[in-house]
Amino acid sequence: MAINPVLVRIGTVNGTPVVADISQGISGGSPILTRVTLTADYRLEWVPGWPDRPNVGGEVAKRRAVLPTGSTFDFLLPEAAALVAAGAAVFV
Repeated sequence: MAINPVLVRIGTVNGTPVVADISQGISGGSPILTRVTLTADYRLEWVPGWPDRPNVGGEVAKRRAVLPTGSTFDFLLPEAAALVAAGAAVFV
């Protein structure tokens, strides 16, 4: 985590908020994607200004989709890192 983190709630795992540190920025134009496999169900939350989640689609994410345990997805680096830190995913 950065010295001055900028934390944004991006979803929940087992009712516990998952927050991403976006102090290094996010970019929808040329994002850095990181692949993870979920080790817990992950309920997405729509975050204003957050780029559409790859493999998931903007409309699905806006409806607070639940991504099931065992699924593999590409996420923006801050989201992937937050999921791993929360114990809800592993890097692939």
